[in-house]
Amino acid sequence: MKLIRLLATSLLVALSMGISSCGDDELDVSPLPPINNIEDEHTKIDKMFDEYIGDYSNITCRFCQAGESSILFTGLKNKHLWFAEYETATKGIRFEWTDIEETDTIQKVYKGYGEYETIKLNNIFPLFHKKTTVGNIVTLALNGYLRQNIFTFNGKTKRNQLQSDHSKNKTAYSWFQESVFIGNCCYSNEGDTIYVANQPPQFDSQGMPVDTELISYEEGIRFRTGYFEDVSAENISISRYNYKDAKSVWATRIVPPFDVTSDAKRVLALTGNTTNIWNYKCEVTFYDGTKKDFTFKINIDNGKIVTDEVKVTGISINEQFVSLKQGEAFQLIATVQPDNATNKKVTWSSSNEAVANVNQDGLVTANSAGEANITVTTEDGGFSTNAIVTVTKKQDDYTSLIIGKWKMTSGNAIATHVTYKNDGTFEYTGSGTYKEVGKYKIDGKKLYEMFSDEDEWIISDILLLNSMTLSVQELEADGVTPTGQKYSYQRVE
Repeated sequence: MKLIRLLATSLLVALSMGISSCGDDELDVSPLPPINNIEDEHTKIDKMFDEYIGDYSNITCRFCQAGESSILFTGLKNKHLWFAEYETATKGIRFEWTDIEETDTIQKVYKGYGEYETIKLNNIFPLFHKKTTVGNIVTLALNGYLRQNIFTFNGKTKRNQLQSDHSKNKTAYSWFQESVFIGNCCYSNEGDTIYVANQPPQFDSQGMPVDTELISYEEGIRFRTGYFEDVSAENISISRYNYKDAKSVWATRIVPPFDVTSDAKRVLALTGNTTNIWNYKCEVTFYDGTKKDFTFKINIDNGKIVTDEVKVTGISINEQFVSLKQGEAFQLIATVQPDNATNKKVTWSSSNEAVANVNQDGLVTANSAGEANITVTTEDGGFSTNAIVTVTKKQDDYTSLIIGKWKMTSGNAIATHVTYKNDGTFEYTGSGTYKEVGKYKIDGKKLYEMFSDEDEWIISDILLLNSMTLSVQELEADGVTPTGQKYSYQRVE
């Protein structure tokens, strides 16, 4: 991409004059003025094509230009816009791009207000090329002054309309990840508009945002030194800038720890940005040749200067083994060491979210029976620890479910009804004057009943219990062995 930009700058004048080898299509326009030795230029171009490419009979509008270690060839290859870069030492190809759509040598250019003009395509030259994961993004100079921006992706293509208005002919510039900026619009690698900026960004001669390190599609960290409206000659300004809104999120002035004269040169370099704390080094050269430097750190989230960064040395957790039932939650608390560590940010994760998930505050929620490792990791240093969470199936609250009046539907007991009360007592009633009372308790799935005239618990195993049906089976005194007596009840109220 750098080579293409450098070559493009020096060739625009030559290209606009039509030094290329193209077809014989004629247009009803005034001819270009004669150029001295144009035949020699065509001969040189064809000689270079023959030397590097061989058979070039299928390439029209041919042009080439040599760089320091490579040579760039352009043209219409089988009626498709095309360019390729070759190594001069080995004559091997570095890369090649071919447009998906066909291009005719006769092109319609929009003049505005519904009007068009017809031109003959004499030459093409790439001003920008970016390889993406889905294709390519290319800006071509057609006849030296028209800009054609082309997005190719997954076998598809998008391109802008050719415009005779120079102010509407814009070159693509590389942006965050695989996006590009064209004019004041940020585009994805498939040519879709991400956003329109209030004003276009500035780019340097290498096609990079001026004094900016991008952190997202919309924002970047910018720095300025001396003689700007927002910074004095002696100071440096660091800001987080939103390109969509064209305004600063925050701006911080950096004051050197020593006196700096207004004529001193300052060079600022980013030396580390792996966390939200960015490291900078500023080299100051005074007019007499004396050099000094200083470093500083800044939190890019809020623009605050970090004076003495304390590195993380470890992390601990309040519980390493947690037992929960389905639906329950537990708060895990992580402690970063040392207490005065600068960056205490941590990340929580679960090895099995189907069993238990955790949010970024450490709150664990039990989802289903099983086991999961909940891990917490420090952003600074990558220290981690974990808690083992065991989740068991939620048991029914038999005590609350059993309260009420039930009618026996099967079994050989004398009583026909039983009423369990919420005070832990029950009443057995039957026909006539039959009535027995006692107390009960529930432990897990075991129902313990003791009649008022007895001193031993009758143990039953709850086989089935829901809001309308109760089924139990009597057990031996050991509370394990069934006696064979089963009873079923239907809820009355």
